[in-house]
Amino acid sequence: MINQHQCQGSMGSTSNDLSTAIQEMLETVAQNDELKRGLRMATTAAAVSEVAALAGFEIAPAALVKHYAQRLLDAPDATAVHNFDLCSWDAGELLWAMNNWSVQD
Repeated sequence: MINQHQCQGSMGSTSNDLSTAIQEMLETVAQNDELKRGLRMATTAAAVSEVAALAGFEIAPAALVKHYAQRLLDAPDATAVHNFDLCSWDAGELLWAMNNWSVQD
């Protein structure tokens, strides 16, 4: 049976918990072809969270995005660039996304 894990809190206190939950979720997903397919097809944070829920992990979309962003910010420059590049976005997608990002006033 899969244990239910919740990760929705603030970044400071839950960063390690979230890292652990993400790692455990990925290990669980790796053992199930349907979940692997769902994760490969996920194109939004909400879709990743849905797959996580099917695997028994409650990971809020915002917590997932902020965790990833914080890890980029905390990394040395070369590592941040390398990890960002792993996303495999083409320049057009990236520029479109950045141009359409919401900003808080």
